[in-house]
Amino acid sequence: LEDETLQGRVREIEQEINQRLEKEADSLCSHIRQHCGEYVNVNVKPMVSFSGGFKGAPLHVSRADGELVDLTRAGQGSTRRIALAVWEWTSNLLETAELAASGEPAATQPTQTIVVYDEPDTHLDYRHQRTVMDIVRKQCTLPHVNVMVATHSMNLIDGVDIADVVHLSLGPDGRTIAERLKEDQHDGIDFHLGQIAASLGLRNSVLLHERCFLAVEGDTEQKSLPLLFRLAQNMSLQAAGIALWGCENNEGALHLASYLVKHQRTVMLMVDADSRTNKLFKTERLQRTGLDLEQQVSYVGEAEGYNELEELFSNEQWTAAANTLWPKPAPQTWHPDDFEAHRDGKKFSARVLDMIKKEA
Repeated sequence: LEDETLQGRVREIEQEINQRLEKEADSLCSHIRQHCGEYVNVNVKPMVSFSGGFKGAPLHVSRADGELVDLTRAGQGSTRRIALAVWEWTSNLLETAELAASGEPAATQPTQTIVVYDEPDTHLDYRHQRTVMDIVRKQCTLPHVNVMVATHSMNLIDGVDIADVVHLSLGPDGRTIAERLKEDQHDGIDFHLGQIAASLGLRNSVLLHERCFLAVEGDTEQKSLPLLFRLAQNMSLQAAGIALWGCENNEGALHLASYLVKHQRTVMLMVDADSRTNKLFKTERLQRTGLDLEQQVSYVGEAEGYNELEELFSNEQWTAAANTLWPKPAPQTWHPDDFEAHRDGKKFSARVLDMIKKEA
């Protein structure tokens, strides 16, 4: 590099590499201009030197009047929006690598990549925060990409399933402990949230930010609703901000709902259709509690002509569940006819429970 007879050729090669990199950065500059309309001129000037390798790629932007903008002194919102454009451009690069490698042998597959964000939505308005979340989701769908986001933002945390939230805490020996959800079931999620709440010194109600309380009658609802909701919405009740409360019976559910309405909390009351026969569920009485009968009260099974939630499950589903959970003494098994016999308009759940207790 110090040989005068070589310096000229070395400088030519450096210049050629710089020009190539600058041309490859054109798509990034274009992307930034789309995001930040106030900047009409955006340039990336890569710096490559054989004496020092790749030194950097400073970004230069200017406004419509030609004034250069010092990004170190620009507002945090502007620099964050430029960063957002860079992240989107990075997503496109990762996606392009994935497409280019499709159908190719394993040796040419794209490199496994970890993308790390540190408080990415700071100083961004809600619209751009949603864009950040969209970028993260887009990158997570690529098989060769994993994404880690360090954040205190409730908006970002609310945007992912609770199973993907890792709580980092400092152990007594000064080492960092990562706590992940161990059991992706309703009770396991509650336990995970409780641990986080305890370590942060928060009450569960503060941590959960419940969007809605769901008051139900009893065990069948408590066991089945978390599973049914996950099947329908592909997320847990807790991830959607729904707190499920079993209240022993329809009157208990009504008392809880009335209390929550009185304290101006969002609540949904879900009871069996046969609750209509209970005098506490007369229209006038419900209206006095402050419940909106159209929006906040649901009588399960009524639209299908059933009396209760348990009747909504088919005889075949009951048979499969009974043979798994409450089998008869071998070689006997449960059959759909065993459950069909109790669908005569009387209390189906009570009669099925009695049958299982006697024969299982």
